[in-house]
Amino acid sequence: MKDVVIVGGGPAGLSAAIYTARANQETLVLDKGAGTTRKVDWMENFYGYPNGISGEEIVALGEEHASKFGAEIRREEVVRITDEDDETYLIETVDDTYETRGVILAMGASYESPAVADIDEYEGRGVSYCVECDGYFYRDEPVAVVGGENYAAKEALMLLDYTDDVRILTNGGPLDADERLTERLERNGVPVVTEPVDRVTGEDAVDGVVLESGDVIEVSGVFVALGAAGGTDLAEALGIPTEGPYLQTNPDQSTTLDRVYAAGDVTGGNRQVAVSIGEGADAAINLLEEFRGTEYVDYRKTTDAGEDNR
Repeated sequence: MKDVVIVGGGPAGLSAAIYTARANQETLVLDKGAGTTRKVDWMENFYGYPNGISGEEIVALGEEHASKFGAEIRREEVVRITDEDDETYLIETVDDTYETRGVILAMGASYESPAVADIDEYEGRGVSYCVECDGYFYRDEPVAVVGGENYAAKEALMLLDYTDDVRILTNGGPLDADERLTERLERNGVPVVTEPVDRVTGEDAVDGVVLESGDVIEVSGVFVALGAAGGTDLAEALGIPTEGPYLQTNPDQSTTLDRVYAAGDVTGGNRQVAVSIGEGADAAINLLEEFRGTEYVDYRKTTDAGEDNR
C-alpha cells in the first residue's frame, strides 16, 4: 500500500512528489515518459534560469529532487483508476496494480477526437469516451473501440465484461499495444481492423461505422480511446466532473473525491511550467492536510474587511 500515487511525472507531479516524500509519505510517481515539457527545446521565462533551460533538464532536475527525498519513479502507463473502498484507490498500469491512500492527477491535458467524420455529433448518442461510465448500456450489443495503443486494448478487454461482440478500429495504423495485451485480445477473439474509418452512421443514434472502402460494420456503440489514458479519461471513470479536456478542481486543487487532487495542465488555466509547479505543491500540501484530518481553509476569506487579523 502506497501513501500517495502521483500520475504524471512532469513539473506538477514531481513538485507534488517532493512535498509528499519529504513528509515521509511513501510516494510513487507513475509516468509514461512522454510529457509535453520534455519536448520543449528551450524556455527563457523559467524562474532562476536567466540564460534559459530545456524542458528535459527541468524534468530531470525534478526527478533528482523528488528521488532525493525517497519518491519512487516508475516508467509505467496508467490505464485505469478505481476506488476499491472508502480508504483505498487502485491504480492499474499496463504492468501492475497499486493500492494507495491518496492520488494526485498530474498527467497534463489530453482529449483526442479521432479523424472520423461526424463522430462528435454522436457523442452521447452512441459515441463515448469512457467504458467504465457507459459500457453497461451496451450489454450484448456490437461495439467498437477506436484507437491503436495500450489504452484502446485495455478498453476493449473491459468491454468484454458487457458484450462478446467487440472489435478494435485502429483507423489506418497498426495495433501498437503491449505484447501481453495483444495476446489477451487474440485469446478473447477481439478482431483488429486497421482500415481507415470514413464516418459514423445512424439516424437518432449510432448504428454503424463506414470504412474507407465503403464496407459497413454494424455497431451500437463506439468508444474512443486514443493514445494513452489522459486526465479526462481517468477522471470520468472515477466520476470526477470535467469540462472539455480539463478536470474541475476546488481552490485547494481537490476534486469531488476524498484524497484525490489534480494539478497542472490537466486542470486548465495558464498552462505554464511555473504554474504547474505551484499547483503541484498546493495539491500535495492539501492532501497531506487531509491525511491529518484537517480541512482546507482559505485564510484570505476568513476575515471580514476591517477585522483585526492578529
